[in-house]
Amino acid sequence: MDSALQTTDKEIFRIIGISDADFEKIDNSDWIWSVYPFEAGDERPIAAFSEFASAFKLACRLNDFVEGGMGVKPILRTETDIELDRYHQLIEVGMTPFLICLKSQGGELEVIDGVSNNLDEISLENDISELVTNLKIRRRIGWEFDLVGTFWAPSRRLAIKKARTFSAMISELQDRVPGVFEKAILSYSHS
Repeated sequence: MDSALQTTDKEIFRIIGISDADFEKIDNSDWIWSVYPFEAGDERPIAAFSEFASAFKLACRLNDFVEGGMGVKPILRTETDIELDRYHQLIEVGMTPFLICLKSQGGELEVIDGVSNNLDEISLENDISELVTNLKIRRRIGWEFDLVGTFWAPSRRLAIKKARTFSAMISELQDRVPGVFEKAILSYSHS
């Protein structure tokens, strides 16, 4: 390997927080690799991988836009209960988790230069009743609000497109089932 390339690799490893001692753990199966935002510290990992390569790819992709940067840290496999390789397939096919804010006024979108507490994509299956209820009540009252969620896509442009589709689905659902979510809230608050 070219020595200039090796120097570049070492510099990249240092940028994501990998020391020479950490580098020696890459092929050791006793260690897993956590990915975390530098701002929050390594005690708040957002993902963990059994292979260094996946953690490295994710950190590098996120470092392109996450303010404050992302780090990778080895953790003994026995010392953590974080779910391993949850996002491995997404990383391997070239997807990136973009954090997007859907604004209530004018249907505006904003890609946030940050990362969520976890990388699970916002979804209708998991978040629909809370999302629709919040949207309807807040629109009726006239409150402005932001809905923030992670959208996995191969590019920023496609993540925005995916977020717009998600926003349109929420709007369509709230128009199709008027009153259902408010009834659920009222019955819950009276019990």
